[in-house]
Amino acid sequence: MLKPAQAEAILDGCARFDAGSGQWSGSVRDRLLFTTLSETGMRLGECLSLKHCDWHVGRGGTPFVEVVPRQDHPAGVRVKSGRFRRIYISDDLERLHSEYVWELCDADAHRAVDLENWWVFVNLRRGEWLAPLRPETVYDLVDGLKRRLGKAVPSAWTPRWWRHTHATALLLSGAHEHVVMRRMGHADVQTTLTLYGWVTEDAELKTLANWKSFTANWRGLE
Repeated sequence: MLKPAQAEAILDGCARFDAGSGQWSGSVRDRLLFTTLSETGMRLGECLSLKHCDWHVGRGGTPFVEVVPRQDHPAGVRVKSGRFRRIYISDDLERLHSEYVWELCDADAHRAVDLENWWVFVNLRRGEWLAPLRPETVYDLVDGLKRRLGKAVPSAWTPRWWRHTHATALLLSGAHEHVVMRRMGHADVQTTLTLYGWVTEDAELKTLANWKSFTANWRGLE
């Protein structure tokens, strides 16, 4: 599991926004990729399967991303559960996606492909331009970030850690298990409990550390 400071170090290692100049430095695509994994709890294959038409702006409501089962990704990535689901996202993530789309348009990507129906995460510098990212490319990005960030991040972290961190944070913040189940795309709540039930159980066990205070009412019984 990634700690908040470690997660922020990874995102800032991808790209930073300078309020003074109003410009981004680094790769907005990479920051969007890892922010999406962090904020939605998607599997890597689900994230790489996203197309721009799957992103829906709030327009006065809450923005969301649709996870759509597809079989046409060139790298063979897909939605593991094979089921459609909707994941509500923050305004910040929506704006980051919009910033990325503007960068693509500035590079004339909309003239090369039907951007609305094209993959979100694509090659920009290595490989065939605008070809959809492959999982191994993402792992190369992770290795590069590990080298640059050093001890600021765990040496063993992988894209999968974002998913575990997301579920853990939701449960520790009080989200109901069945809500976490639907957001994570699990087949049933038992899967969620099997994978993450220990999170809330451990938190509850820690409340018993101050045993005397916790059992004060019991000890006062006659």
